[in-house]
Amino acid sequence: MGGGVARGLAHIGVLKVIEQYKIPIDYVAAASSGSIVGAVFAAGMEVRLIEELALRISWGRILKVTFFRPGLMSGEAIEDLIIKYVGDKKFSELKIPFAVAATDLKTGEPVIINWGRVAKAVAASVAFPGLFAPEEVKQHTVVDGAISANLPVDLAKQMGANFIIASDVVPTCPVNYLPKDPFQVFGRSLDIILHKLSLEQRKQADILIEPKMDEDIWHFDLHKAKKLIAAGEAAAHQSLRKLQRSYH
Repeated sequence: MGGGVARGLAHIGVLKVIEQYKIPIDYVAAASSGSIVGAVFAAGMEVRLIEELALRISWGRILKVTFFRPGLMSGEAIEDLIIKYVGDKKFSELKIPFAVAATDLKTGEPVIINWGRVAKAVAASVAFPGLFAPEEVKQHTVVDGAISANLPVDLAKQMGANFIIASDVVPTCPVNYLPKDPFQVFGRSLDIILHKLSLEQRKQADILIEPKMDEDIWHFDLHKAKKLIAAGEAAAHQSLRKLQRSYH
């Protein structure tokens, strides 16, 4: 499950279809906002409940102002969100093996986290530079996993997966309209970079699911959760039907 800020909610639609097709999931690898959905799923929360949660979520519940740290927001609110719905679990307590990618702020290399507290790991993987303060993970100071491994197909392979369904929520099509404000300009620029950085990982996936939107949905559009989930469903149906036909 790749990152994409609010667009990570499209992963929920993908999971709904995977469940409908009765495809077993043996491992979950995620980065950035994908790690939030991945964590609650790996903990055993039913997909229908994850969807209900997503439809109620707002930035006010996941942003917590911090002072005197290199970030406007603290990751504590992300931790609190995970703990509220699945408990303060350790990776060893999850129902499905799970790992997240973060980025070492000194070296720029991916830092794979699959030990310790899940909520802490998710906060590290979503620590968007400048917005969220960096997190300390053992000897590493880390930020958002999207920077070094936004679509962590390699990570899934390292975990033992031999058939990988990758869900990439970074738009690959041109936007319909030019960005209207500085945040959208930055977001669109980031999408272009992340797409180029993920090209090799995309090629390595056995099934690549790419949710497409009829309208431009930007990074902070949490209020469009219903449309994002529907886009994830549509893309998953399209890709998984091909998989189903290939086995008949």
